[in-house]
Amino acid sequence: MNQDKFQLEHKGNRIDVTKHHIDGAVFFRIIFDNDSNARPLMLTRATHANAYKFWTSVPEGRQQEAEEFGALISEYFKSIA
Repeated sequence: MNQDKFQLEHKGNRIDVTKHHIDGAVFFRIIFDNDSNARPLMLTRATHANAYKFWTSVPEGRQQEAEEFGALISEYFKSIA
């Protein structure tokens, strides 16, 4: 399985995910295949001041989507481990 480019299902729709490494950080770019008007989503795992990790969008402003799609990405990697 390719860990840098993969597809996931979300509510019956396909999303394309690509993994990018930039300056030691890992980012995921999501393209929504079912909606040509939907903006791509870029997300990453960040560490809160209390040391817990969470998904966040880059740039900020799409937090709910970052959490939802971040959970899908986490599940994908657990399933292939």
